[in-house]
Amino acid sequence: MAALLGEGGPDLVRSVLAGGSVGAVRIVQVRYVPRRNITVQFVVTVAGAEVMVTAVSGLDVPDDLPSVEAAGHRIAFWRFPHDPFLPGLASAVDADRVRGLLETLGAAGRDVRVRTRTYRAGRRAVVEVTTEEARVFLKVVRPHRTRALHDHHVALADEVPIPHSLGLAADLGIVALEAMPGRTLRDVVEAGRARPSGRALVDLLNRLPLSPTSGKVAGPDDRVADHARLLEAVLPRQAGRIADLARRAGPLGDDSASVAAHGDFHLGQVLVDEGDIVGLVDVDTAGAGRRVNDLAQMLGHAATVATISAAPAAVRSYGADLVRDFDAVVDGAALRRKTAAAIFGLATGPFRVQEEDWPARTSERLALVEAWLDSVDTMSTPIV
Repeated sequence: MAALLGEGGPDLVRSVLAGGSVGAVRIVQVRYVPRRNITVQFVVTVAGAEVMVTAVSGLDVPDDLPSVEAAGHRIAFWRFPHDPFLPGLASAVDADRVRGLLETLGAAGRDVRVRTRTYRAGRRAVVEVTTEEARVFLKVVRPHRTRALHDHHVALADEVPIPHSLGLAADLGIVALEAMPGRTLRDVVEAGRARPSGRALVDLLNRLPLSPTSGKVAGPDDRVADHARLLEAVLPRQAGRIADLARRAGPLGDDSASVAAHGDFHLGQVLVDEGDIVGLVDVDTAGAGRRVNDLAQMLGHAATVATISAAPAAVRSYGADLVRDFDAVVDGAALRRKTAAAIFGLATGPFRVQEEDWPARTSERLALVEAWLDSVDTMSTPIV
């Protein structure tokens, strides 16, 4: 971590970029598992153009990747889109190859344009494809996950308004998903437009089917220990505070998987039109869980977004409405404690994106965790 995130990190990146004039180097994403591995995504200016370069250490990667030795560790590199874990990514961002893929799916188009919407190095990517007649999203994953991802969407599509799978390229790890109408719930709330009630969000979750083969979905409190290890490693001076919060927000022990759960339910996953819910996305992790976990994830996300939003008052107001609606559905004390756990996980965000003055931003989120934990006894609403 010190080698890649320290002052010498940009020089390590420049050392493996052959040819062209290498200019600015900036970090856009960090995935760090203390004492195990680290993945850092850089945006680098090369000959006037920006390219994405990923550096990894501690992972099993092909021997032929460019690499350097630093601090006693091998650090390997690759350029986007040549991700060794996502063999389909290069095809998904190439308009000519995508045109051929669309033809096999019966959605041929001449004017094919591609835009990478998200990229998590070594894990997944989403590419938006537009033609004169259609808009499709290509989800790129590790090939062994492709069939399960496709089947998951097929199984849920008749019950919930989610993107239908248009087909897959299993050997490449690509699943083609239809585009959904509407705007994200976050956009709607921040714009001051009509938004669904908390009861409507609960009703949406209740439509998720639960099958005997559904995997178990962990709650935000189940992940607290992992987040604590990361936070303690990058903020050692606050280790005592972090350990105390982790103890207070840790697992409640309610591990019975009683209902179908989304697993990553937040303001960006719900699509809305004229106040009505018209879509639910990123259902990859849906499975068997507890309703309070999804509701806590939604509240934790809303509480955190309110600290960075251009319309904080609107987000806080909506969050307060959600608390009242959710309190009528689940145990209020568990809801607040699990919301604190969700925010605890989101407290790793400023470090992961290397936000300017990220230690201070992280400390602010930890204060929010404390506020939600303190609200358990008073049953207050810290989001106001």
